[in-house]
Amino acid sequence: MPIQDGATLKQAIRAGELAVHYQPQVSADGLRLLGVEALARWNHPREGLLSPSHFLGPDAHPAAVFDVGDFVLRRGCEDAARWPGLTLSVNVSPHQFRDPAFPEAVGDIARQAGMPLERLELEILENAWFADVAGARAALTRLRALGVRIAIDDFGQGYSSMGLLHDLPLDKLKLDRAFATGGPGGAPSEAVPQIVALARALGLTVTAEGVETHAQREFMRAAGCDALQGYLFSRPVPAHAIDELLRGA
Repeated sequence: MPIQDGATLKQAIRAGELAVHYQPQVSADGLRLLGVEALARWNHPREGLLSPSHFLGPDAHPAAVFDVGDFVLRRGCEDAARWPGLTLSVNVSPHQFRDPAFPEAVGDIARQAGMPLERLELEILENAWFADVAGARAALTRLRALGVRIAIDDFGQGYSSMGLLHDLPLDKLKLDRAFATGGPGGAPSEAVPQIVALARALGLTVTAEGVETHAQREFMRAAGCDALQGYLFSRPVPAHAIDELLRGA
């Protein structure tokens, strides 16, 4: 059962139990490290290392969502500031995205950490703007004016039309991991090349998530994806593992 209340997670943050792990994002040929996605982890004193699905359910209190989101953004910017050339991708909840003060807070956090805003990418779910498209457009415009890039996370899981994507200031689509295994017999979905072509027409880049096999990598590369992410390349790892990876590059 996910933990829903803000007080418990706030205490965990104060106790130093929350951490951020990073999953690499690589070039389509799998040879170059392009960036990392920041992912929350809870070093629970009894349960061990927990992913957000175990402590942030869909009905989590907004205070919990804000606190965890703020922690991941701050820690991610602090770590990524020492990784020149890498993009830092951070998930943004609808609660954060709809906060009028959020764009300015993002700018302040990045500047305090010494993280160039041009290397920061915020990942937003498709349904984040459904209630207020005009407000979403304004928030995205303010974020991009800071230099921040915007990606639509888990694309294909929701109901966004390509027309709506054309109308919003975006930079990237991240294909839902189901596209890596959604075809017959668990093969990649044949819809991927068409989605990539549409994204290209809108001036968007494409990242494929959930890549776990060499066959999936080759399919996504041939389909025209710009970047790949998944267990084939790396599971989410602590910041020191990224440090070591860069030193060995």
